[in-house]
This record gives sequence, C-alpha cells and structure tokens, in this order.
Amino acid sequence: MNEYEGLFILDTEQSSAGVDGIISELGELIGASDGKVLNAPEEQKLDRRAFARVANKKHTGGFYLHVQFEMEPGKLDEFRTALSKRGDVFRAQITHATVSAKEEAGKA
Repeated sequence: MNEYEGLFILDTEQSSAGVDGIISELGELIGASDGKVLNAPEEQKLDRRAFARVANKKHTGGFYLHVQFEMEPGKLDEFRTALSKRGDVFRAQITHATVSAKEEAGKA
C-alpha cells in the first residue's frame, strides 16, 4: 500500500451533513476503496478560508481538510472518480505522502 496526502476543499453550504459529517463520509469512501485513514479527525481540519482568486461568485471560499491515507495504487482512480461525483467536495488534490504518518507518529 502507498501512503497519500489529500487536500480537500469542502463546499459545506451545499451539504446538510456539516463538516464532521462530510469528514466521516470521506473516511468511509476511503475505506470503500480498500484504504485506511492514518491521521485523526482533529488533525484533519484546517479552517474555512476565502479563495485568493474567485472564479465563480457562488464559491468564494471553502473548508480545507488534510487527510493522510493508505491505498493501493490501482484503487486511487476509483477513489478519485467517487470524489468527482460528490457535490460537497469542491476541489481535491492527492499526492504521495512526503513524510510517512508512521514516521510522524514516531517523532512525537
């Protein structure tokens, strides 16, 4: 399994679940793709921020979320497809983890 970092911008105005509900749903979505979330929910939340460049007046900002997770490389495309179908995920950027969550936990 590879470790990944995901930076998600959530559109909380379009969802009735709220931030915590969306976070748990994303965790379930990662689990459905045979993945595992590595960081705790309280470490995931960043904050609601206004966009520096507003492309659409409907979306002037979003709630930022950082998630570290493990997943098989073949399942990542399936996960990205499922993300694209969600209305409450405005943007998602997924990269390989530069520092392993296990190494990070060992430093503490």
